[in-house]
Amino acid sequence: MSYAISGECCSDASCVAVCPMNSIHPSPGEPGFGTGASLFIDPRTCIDCGACADICPVDAAQPAEQAAPEDVERNAAYFAGADPLDAMDLDSWEAPSYQVWGGGPRRVLVVGAGPAGMYATRELLLRTSAEVTLVDRLGDVGGLVRYGVAPDHPGTKQIISSFERITQHRRVRWMPGKDASDLWAERDRNGWRKTGAAGSLPERFDAVVHAVGAGGSRRLGIGGEDAACTAEDFVAWYNGRPGSALPVELAGPRAVIVGNGNVALDVARILLSDEDRLRGMAVAPEVRQTLAASGITEVVLLGRRGPDEAAYTQPALQELLAAAGDRVELRYHARPTAWTADGLALDDGTTIAAGNLFTAIGFEGTPVDGLPFDPDRGIVPNVRGAVVGRPGHYVAGWIKRGARGGIGVNKACAQETVMTLVSSSRVPASPGS
Repeated sequence: MSYAISGECCSDASCVAVCPMNSIHPSPGEPGFGTGASLFIDPRTCIDCGACADICPVDAAQPAEQAAPEDVERNAAYFAGADPLDAMDLDSWEAPSYQVWGGGPRRVLVVGAGPAGMYATRELLLRTSAEVTLVDRLGDVGGLVRYGVAPDHPGTKQIISSFERITQHRRVRWMPGKDASDLWAERDRNGWRKTGAAGSLPERFDAVVHAVGAGGSRRLGIGGEDAACTAEDFVAWYNGRPGSALPVELAGPRAVIVGNGNVALDVARILLSDEDRLRGMAVAPEVRQTLAASGITEVVLLGRRGPDEAAYTQPALQELLAAAGDRVELRYHARPTAWTADGLALDDGTTIAAGNLFTAIGFEGTPVDGLPFDPDRGIVPNVRGAVVGRPGHYVAGWIKRGARGGIGVNKACAQETVMTLVSSSRVPASPGS
């Protein structure tokens, strides 16, 4: 499935900025921009992330199966005869002919190879002649694209190959499976010796971009919650994230999922997939066998607020209902009070009998060693990406703006951070300075 832009397009190009695959044209500066009635989405490169629909001020970006057939045909026709466009392709990249980065830093460390880190690296390569060291504690690039996107959405994951090409650029030193704290060290005759915390700059770097995401799951704060399974753990397990394991034993026939976002719907859809559907997914055999043998045939999706405040998108809901509509119950305005052997107790005195409880109420950032931290917002305090009070340190992605927004939002977020980095020689002392 791809997205298409309808005839009501306002051509303000906000969708262009967030598209992770540069699939929307003509963009500002390209021939035809501002002269036609619409922008267009290339169906060959669209990864169905929905970033354009989330930001479109007039709701013109729609899933192709919901758009008018003539609009789908018009989008495809715009790109007929052209080579597929991929703004992440670095094969012909050279150092830019201009420099926004005056006499600033030239050696940059990017911590985290998820979307925010990869877009920050890409932007540094485009706008400067800097050498970039990219580290991630996992052995692959992609972050939540690789280990968070559901396995029945393979199209969304195709952006990973573009991220991998970034690591092959001649000005990128890619260090997979590396803890960034090792870089705040120097070698002496006895081995590695720490020389400073993350709040300082390693001697061989001029700037650091922290794109470490939000590593913790939000909690309900109810009794018995430790016996539940977070969406983070469940998703990491079925996607094969290194070191992950299923922390609970799946037990049917009913499961309750607290949460009303797209991740909650992903969990429900995977739990209710039959063996034929599971065989079509890129999951490990043991994951497929465990899911098929779970005995879970019914899911209750529990929202603590009303349907108008649900965070899932309509395409995600329709996909779930199409796959298992008669086995999904949507319940709203429900407040859990405890998870017990009998099931999930609610504040109205009732209990939903279930064998498993899953919580999918979002992520929250965790402190970064050596940097300031705002626990209420779950972010490192920053001004347009520049860490407050830590010259040379920058943030991008969820640790910068909070755990919200999909793949495409990270593109604009990283661009802002890098523009701050290359255009500023000092960091404001406080957000208001």
